Amino acid sequence: TLASLLSGEQRETVQPLASYLLDHFMNRKELARIFRSWTGLAALLPKGGSAVWGDLSGAPDDPVSNHTDVSSQTADSNVHSDVSFGGQIRFDSDGLGNQTMDGALQLLFDALDADEQRLMHRDYSFGVFRTQSEMDAHKDDHRVWTNPLQHQLPNAPNMSIYCLYGHGAATERAYYYTFDNSSDAPSLKIDRTPRPLRNVDIGIVNGEGDGTVPLLSLGYMCADAWRKPLYNPHGVRVVTREFVHNPLAVFKDIRGGADAADHINILGNHDVTADVLRVVAGHGQDVNDRFTSNIREYAARINIP
Repeated sequence: TLASLLSGEQRETVQPLASYLLDHFMNRKELARIFRSWTGLAALLPKGGSAVWGDLSGAPDDPVSNHTDVSSQTADSNVHSDVSFGGQIRFDSDGLGNQTMDGALQLLFDALDADEQRLMHRDYSFGVFRTQSEMDAHKDDHRVWTNPLQHQLPNAPNMSIYCLYGHGAATERAYYYTFDNSSDAPSLKIDRTPRPLRNVDIGIVNGEGDGTVPLLSLGYMCADAWRKPLYNPHGVRVVTREFVHNPLAVFKDIRGGADAADHINILGNHDVTADVLRVVAGHGQDVNDRFTSNIREYAARINIP
C-alpha cells in the first residue's frame, strides 16, 4: 500500500516484463493517481510508526542474522547478508537519508496534493496510544477507529475474534528508492539497481508474511496487543491460528493445493476451512491458538505496554 500510493508501484509491477508492459500502457504517474483516488486505501497503511516497525538500528522482525545498525550499509559491503527492515525506505545516495516508517509516511504525505493531504489528515491516524487517558480523550475521534493501537475493543463479552492467516511467503517489507526527475512520473521511484543482499529483489526488501501482508500486520494485534488490558479492556476472547504456506508445484495445482496459505489461496486451505466450519457451527470453543511462526518473539521486542 505504501509503495502504491507513494510511487504507483508494487513488487509485481517492478518485475521486468510487467514494468515493460505498464510503461507502454499506463505510466507510474497514472497508476499513483488511481491508487490515491481510492481514499479508503489509506486505511491499510501501517499503524504504530517506529514503535512497531522499527528504527534505523533495527526492527522487531529483522532476520535472525541481522540485528545491527544497518543505516549506513551499502551493497558492496554486505554481500550475501540481510538488510534490516527498520529503514522502511532506503536511499543509496541522492542526499536523502534512510527513513523509518514515520519518515516514510511523511514522504508520502508530502507527495500528495492538497486535497489528498486534507482527506488523509481528516480521516486517518497512524500512531499509537500508550495510556488509558489517551484512549479516553480520543474515543469519539473517528480518525482512530481504523487503528487498533489507538482504539479499544468493545465491551462485548460474548464476542470472540479469530485470526486465521498464513505465513512463510516472501512479502514486501521495505524498499530502496531513488529520485525520478522525469516530468510524467512521481518524484520518487523504486530503485531497481541489483544488490547482492539475500532479502532484496529489484529494490524490494522481502520479509515474512502471506505474500501480500507482512507477518507483523497479520499477527501482532492477535498474538500480543489484544491480549493486553489497554487494547482489550473487557477481555474479548482472541484466538490466533497460523498456517505455514506449503504450496504444491504449479504443474500439480495452479492454486497451490490444500496446504497453500498465501493471501488468496488460503481460502482453499483445508485446515482453514475446517476451523471456519467449527466456528460457524457453534464449536468455536474447540478452536484454540496455534503458533507456527516467530510472531510472539517479534512482538516481545515491541516496546508497547
